[in-house]
Amino acid sequence: MLRLDMNFVWTIVNLIVLYLLLRHFLIGPVLDVMNKRRGMIEQSISDARNKEVLAADLKKQYEEKLAASSDEGSKLIEEAKNQAKAQYDRILKDAEEDAGRLMAEARKQAEADQEKALREAKAQIAGIVIAAAAKVVNQEVSARANQALYDSFIAEAGDFHDAGSN
Repeated sequence: MLRLDMNFVWTIVNLIVLYLLLRHFLIGPVLDVMNKRRGMIEQSISDARNKEVLAADLKKQYEEKLAASSDEGSKLIEEAKNQAKAQYDRILKDAEEDAGRLMAEARKQAEADQEKALREAKAQIAGIVIAAAAKVVNQEVSARANQALYDSFIAEAGDFHDAGSN
């Protein structure tokens, strides 16, 4: 049977005291440290999840901004093309107007030169005709008679020229 002696009682008392001391000085602080560590781990996990959500939101915003900037870039390119075409059309129109104006001025100048050459030719022909007539008549003709002779010659030469151009 079992015998109870004093050593056995003192061993049980020592174990109870040791248990209470360990519980108070070792197990309590260790459990507190473990609870604090568990709280820190849970907080870190929660922060990581929040940061992951924030990163996903930032990525979405970045992709939206990237798409918007791409659209804006396309719009800017299209606008630049339209402006370049408008400027090209304006330059082309100005060049055509300048060319038309230069052609008109050249035509006017050519007509003026032709008219001047025609007048000079008529004057030379009239002088030759008067000189020939004076030699034929062998007399000196007055200025008024010269003018009348010239006018009739020009009228006849003009009629001849008009008939030849038809």
